[in-house]
Amino acid sequence: MTEPTHTPASEPDPDVHGTLVDEDLDNDEWVDDPAGPNLLPRMAAELVGTFILVFMGVGTALFFATGNNGTLTVAFGFALGVIIAAVIFGGVSGAHLNPAVTLGAWAAGRFPGRDVAPYILAQVIGATAAGGVLFGVSQSHPQISGGEGGTRTYISGGANGFGEHSPTGFDWAAGLIIEIIIAALLVAVVLAVTSARATHFTGAAPIIIGLTVGFLVLIAVPFTNGALNPARATGIALWSDTWALQQLWLFWLAPLVGALISGLLFRMVGPVEDLISAERIEETVVIDETVIVER
Repeated sequence: MTEPTHTPASEPDPDVHGTLVDEDLDNDEWVDDPAGPNLLPRMAAELVGTFILVFMGVGTALFFATGNNGTLTVAFGFALGVIIAAVIFGGVSGAHLNPAVTLGAWAAGRFPGRDVAPYILAQVIGATAAGGVLFGVSQSHPQISGGEGGTRTYISGGANGFGEHSPTGFDWAAGLIIEIIIAALLVAVVLAVTSARATHFTGAAPIIIGLTVGFLVLIAVPFTNGALNPARATGIALWSDTWALQQLWLFWLAPLVGALISGLLFRMVGPVEDLISAERIEETVVIDETVIVER
C-alpha cells in the first residue's frame, strides 16, 4: 500500500482521486471505488463462487472418485470448479474463492484490509452451504444414511485430515508442510497472472489458476485429502464426523502461512503499479478557509 501524499491545490495531481472527508490534512481515509461493485455484491459473488468450487470439487470426490483414476478425477473437479466460478465472478469480486488467496492479495498490497474479513466470511458461508447440499443429497440415499456411521461418516470421506484420517497415513507435520507449500504456490500463481504487467495472460487467468488448483490438489490428496483452502476444509468439516473439526486448525494455519509468504514476497519484489489498485485516497486541502477537493 502506498503512503498518501498531499498535493497543493495549485498543482492538482491527476493520480489522486476522491471526495471530501475531513479538513485535517493529517486525516486520510480509505474509501470504496465507486467505479466498481460495492462490498455486498462482491461478497455475494465470493459466496456463490466458493459454493460452486466446493460443490464441484468435493462432490466429485464423494460421488465419482472410484478406482485408480479417483484422485485425478477429484483434481479435475476442483480445477473445473475454479475455472467456472472465475469466469462467472472474476469481473465482480476477483473470484478469490479462498481465504488464503484473499490474505495473500492483501499481504501483496493488492487488496484493501477492511475487505479481508467480509470476503473470508462469504467464502466460508458458501463452502458450508455447498457442504450442506452434499449432505442433504447424500442423506436421501438409504444406503448412505443407513450405513455404518450414517451420512456424516460418508461426508467425512471428502473432509481433510492427517494421521489416521490422512488417506495414506501421513502425520500432521507432513500435512502442515505440504499445505503451506501448495498454498504458497497457488497464491504466487494468482498474483503473477493478475499482475498489471502480465498482459500476456489476458483472458487466460481463470484457466491457469484452475489448472494450478487441480494439480496442487492432486499432489496433496495422499497427504491431507487436498485442502489448499480453509473455507473448503471448514465447509465440509461442519457436516462430517467430529474428528474433522478437531483437525481443522491445520487447514487454516498452513494455507494462511503459505499465503502470507507469497504475498509478502510479491509485495517486496513486484511492480509498484500492482500496489493497492483497489483502494483510493481521499485528500482535502484547506486554503484560506476554503475546502478544495483534489481529483
